Amino acid sequence: MTIDEKPRLCGGTFFVLLLQALKNRKGAREHYKGDRDGLSDPEVLIGLIKVINPDYEPPRIERIKTKTNDFKACKLSKGEYLPFGNTPEVEAFDERIRTDYRSALISMTCFVDEFLDLGESVQKDVRLVKALIELVQHDASIAPDEEFFICEDGGQIKKAALGGLTKVCYPAFLLGIWHYVVVHRKDNSVGKATYDEWCPENGGGPRNYSARMGKSITTDIRTYMPESKEADTEPEDEPASEGRPDNEASESEQKADNQSAAFTQQVINNPLFIQQNGDNNTILPNYGTVNLTIGGKKGAADE
Repeated sequence: MTIDEKPRLCGGTFFVLLLQALKNRKGAREHYKGDRDGLSDPEVLIGLIKVINPDYEPPRIERIKTKTNDFKACKLSKGEYLPFGNTPEVEAFDERIRTDYRSALISMTCFVDEFLDLGESVQKDVRLVKALIELVQHDASIAPDEEFFICEDGGQIKKAALGGLTKVCYPAFLLGIWHYVVVHRKDNSVGKATYDEWCPENGGGPRNYSARMGKSITTDIRTYMPESKEADTEPEDEPASEGRPDNEASESEQKADNQSAAFTQQVINNPLFIQQNGDNNTILPNYGTVNLTIGGKKGAADE
């Protein structure tokens, strides 16, 4: 039995559909001034590669621009700066999907936040999901029982069940399709006929996407972003002071305070008074007792 060669899901066709869901780009005037919006084709492809390998060190945009165009046109499957095919990066990515899905989902969620439009007016997210569902459904080379890791919890859904989806975790859905492409569609050239149909030649100019993928999906589909499950960190209680509490004085301190508060009484017997009148001094003996009270009370003299 002959299998139709189009449409085909592969890296290039996935990339073409993804580019239709980008955030709004800056105008020509801003680009002329040198302002970059971070949404060029090479930058988006670099973002997808970082989902595969978070440690990927991208080259300068100029170095990967031609390779990006060839990848999008399904002319190039792998090469320098493109770690696709039978590479350690792809093998590690597949293992991560199967054993540490949460980590991979976080990477794709960051990609979505950075590059894709989540506005509700145009609903580019819903359009992209429907376009990818239609592409997978119409790709005769994908068997009905083949599975995709498109559930938020890392679960898989068969191709035959994609048509029944009504609620989709957006990053998880994209992650599952991207994983299938990277692991199971290593030959990007299988999508060349699909690309040529979607993006017809334009006399040497840019080949713009003109297909209407997703229009046949009439089911209402709602997308959502995964909730952050990072543990809330509560401020740690301040350690108790190892010293004595402020309201607890030591025994010696209390004793000192008591001594300061108490008055002191001194008894002076037979004091001697000196009276000065002009140049003469008169000594007046006194045989009484003088009581001096220190601490706020008056002294008294008995004569």
